[in-house]
Amino acid sequence: MRSGLGLSMSINTAISNMYVKCGWLDGAELVFNHMTERNAVTWTGLMVGYTKAEKKKDALALFAKIMGEGVALDEYVFSITLKACAGLEDLNFGRQIHGHVVKIGLESEVSVGTPLVDFYSKCASFESASKVFERIGEPNDVSWSSLITGYCQIGEFEESLKIFESLRSKNEHLNCFTYTSIFQACSALADFNTGTQVHADAIKRSLIAQQHGESAMITMYSRCGRLDYANLAFESIAEPDAVAWTAIIAGYAYQGNATEALKLFRRMQDSEVRPNAITFIAVLTACSHSGLVDEGKQYLDLMSSKYGVAPTIDHYNCMIDIYSRAGYLQEANELIMNMPFDPDAMSWKCLLGGCWTHRNLELGKIAAENLLQLDPEDTAGYVIMFNLHASFGKWKEAANVRRIMTERNLRKELSCSWINVKGKVHRFIVGDKHHPQSEEIYSKLEEYNSPLIKDANDPLTEDDVSNSLPARKEQLLDHSERLAIAFGLISTPRNAPIVVFKNLRACKDCHDFAKHVSIVTGREIVVRDSLRFHHFKLGECSCNDYW
Repeated sequence: MRSGLGLSMSINTAISNMYVKCGWLDGAELVFNHMTERNAVTWTGLMVGYTKAEKKKDALALFAKIMGEGVALDEYVFSITLKACAGLEDLNFGRQIHGHVVKIGLESEVSVGTPLVDFYSKCASFESASKVFERIGEPNDVSWSSLITGYCQIGEFEESLKIFESLRSKNEHLNCFTYTSIFQACSALADFNTGTQVHADAIKRSLIAQQHGESAMITMYSRCGRLDYANLAFESIAEPDAVAWTAIIAGYAYQGNATEALKLFRRMQDSEVRPNAITFIAVLTACSHSGLVDEGKQYLDLMSSKYGVAPTIDHYNCMIDIYSRAGYLQEANELIMNMPFDPDAMSWKCLLGGCWTHRNLELGKIAAENLLQLDPEDTAGYVIMFNLHASFGKWKEAANVRRIMTERNLRKELSCSWINVKGKVHRFIVGDKHHPQSEEIYSKLEEYNSPLIKDANDPLTEDDVSNSLPARKEQLLDHSERLAIAFGLISTPRNAPIVVFKNLRACKDCHDFAKHVSIVTGREIVVRDSLRFHHFKLGECSCNDYW
């Protein structure tokens, strides 16, 4: 027969855990603090409560007390503790937990090894995550999903796809979280062909997560330039939540279609789904890429007045960007000075970009000085300032910017463009002659370049930091984007659009080149740069030369 003390402890444990499950953490703490004896179940139950209530620091503090009390530790305790460490991205504390795991001999247990992989991945310590994964005796679907997610987090999207294909071929270790990560990988790679195959496979296996999976799928199609597929995916959701609405609004915003993005936002409002802070980022981005200044101000005010969503520095930066792109540079500067936050590097970067577009050298100097004080390694700031000086013929000042970059050992990110033809990705950098069809590519390029060669006194582009100032180099004629377009012309059917992706903002020279090619060939050219999509048809771009 159970003793009175044991029975009392069991009842108290049950009551404490019941309070945790009901979300009454205060009640659970009250019962816990009045218990004369506590076991591992009691301690773990309260830790779960803290984790669910986003009180991760309290959960870790409780674990430290468990260690001090000498309570026997099991896999579940470590699992909950590692989850809290992952949420806080507390690498040091997590490593200490890992040490205890190794000491007790639980590292090979999937119930502990998997949270360890997830923890190290979220702390961007992927080498440790990989080593831990290799030591798991029998990894399950969650283990593999954590590994794939980790590869995605460090930008190794192609590696994540390789692992996924291996698992899919064996027909094992797949879950809805794996597919969500793969949608994100296809999105980053703009791999429409693989994305559609993965989508079909997820449907076949009924492994599309209702919330984040559907939204990741919408984003994937949007980023691949296929808003038709993104819209079909969205409309297939019976009751889209805020995440799904935000994904489709952001998709149209990214394409520069502010009219449709704002129409969707109004539909979202009518559906009584409350927009969140990220939704308003998407809405303000749509306004930014279409010059909708008044609408941007209206939506920034609407956030707090109607929906109780407090604007963050990111929302104010969107408004600064709206003003700057539209040429309202003084208004942008005043907002920086008067907003309820200290301006960050992005605040000044938005203003500097506007100063470059609208050729305001004096305000550009102020923006650049503040940007480079906050982020002295931001190469974009130097490049824009270099070009701004050059556009006014101030070669001495431009050379000084270049000298500072050299002294600080800073290099502009290399421009890279790629195009997917018959399932194979072809990448190009400026002046690239490594492609097997380079001779054909340059021959095709010559057909369209000659009428576009610019005068040596024309302003340099954002892609150009020349060694000889102010000489204009013919290197302008073999920018990566042009090479990819030329390759598309010789390798894709004449009635098919040419879809090119670029890691940097499209420069004006290449933008004009794409317009010219669309007129001469009658073909549609689609370019996705780092900011948005550009659809070129018969000499016109969907951005209306506003990007």
